Amino acid sequence: MRSSRDEDSMRLMKTEVTTTDFLEEGETVEMRSSRDEDSMRLMKTEDTTTDFLKEGETGEMLHGNCLRIFSPESPAKLYCCYAVILVLTVAVVALSVALSVKKTPQISNINAYAACPRNWIGVGNKCFYFSEYASNWTFSQDFCKAQESQLARFDNQEELNFVKRYKGSSNYWIGLHRESSEHPWKWTDNTEYNNLVSIRGDELLGFLSDSGISSSRNYIKRNWICSKPNNYTSQCK
Repeated sequence: MRSSRDEDSMRLMKTEVTTTDFLEEGETVEMRSSRDEDSMRLMKTEDTTTDFLKEGETGEMLHGNCLRIFSPESPAKLYCCYAVILVLTVAVVALSVALSVKKTPQISNINAYAACPRNWIGVGNKCFYFSEYASNWTFSQDFCKAQESQLARFDNQEELNFVKRYKGSSNYWIGLHRESSEHPWKWTDNTEYNNLVSIRGDELLGFLSDSGISSSRNYIKRNWICSKPNNYTSQCK
């Protein structure tokens, strides 16, 4: 019987130990679960606090921007910006007007050049042709007539200066001629020469050289210059 009681006592002690361990393990699980929940709450609290701080910083930045926008310095800065914009606008308008004024004579010059045939050069209300070949005065005049023009005539100093610059170093026949050294110089249409510049020499036919207008004999071969009114001038007539 004593042995039976001892065995019962041992079983009871094991049962109590097992129960105690089970309770301790249960408490441990509950405590661990509680700690995990506390950690999660702490993390959420930290995240919420961080977000709140960020929102607070953003709010402060926006508040600062608003203060800067509505600060007492803003009107002065706005007036300065308006003044700069106004000055730039006036400059653009002035530049546009200046360019339009400059373009007007350019268009006129283009029209004048377009009124001359191909290989002819326009100046003023005339077109000039500079030959690439040389011949005597008579042949040169016949060539110009075939082009509905005459050997070159200059009515003013501007035309003469232009032809002198354009001709280069060659000498060119022009439309001046006379019957003798005792007669006046005339153009090919028999209009009397106005002595715009003096003519050197005692011969009967005129040519243009680097030194001005000189006289020569017919048989000498030279390049020649033809002239005629441009198409625009002819249409106006």
